[in-house]
Amino acid sequence: MFLFHKPEPLNEVELLAPDYRKVAFCESSLNPRAVSRTGKYRGLFQFDQRSWEWVGGSPEITPDEASVSEQYLRARLLVSKQGFARAFPQCAYKTGVVK
Repeated sequence: MFLFHKPEPLNEVELLAPDYRKVAFCESSLNPRAVSRTGKYRGLFQFDQRSWEWVGGSPEITPDEASVSEQYLRARLLVSKQGFARAFPQCAYKTGVVK
């Protein structure tokens, strides 16, 4: 007889593509609710509000209030417009995403 154990659900952050996961770890230690000391940068990818809205994020919420999937979508849009090197200049190089 086989016993099935329901697997633990994956944390949404675990589903990020590897390069985005590296950047998110560098930016926020994989914390989607992270807020910088100044309050300017927020969320998993540490968006400022201007960049967040530029890639279609709602002006009604700050990035750290959005779901992980929403933050990931906005990060992918930012990278598609600017590339990793411009979108996340420090962490893209620091993590080896850009060489």
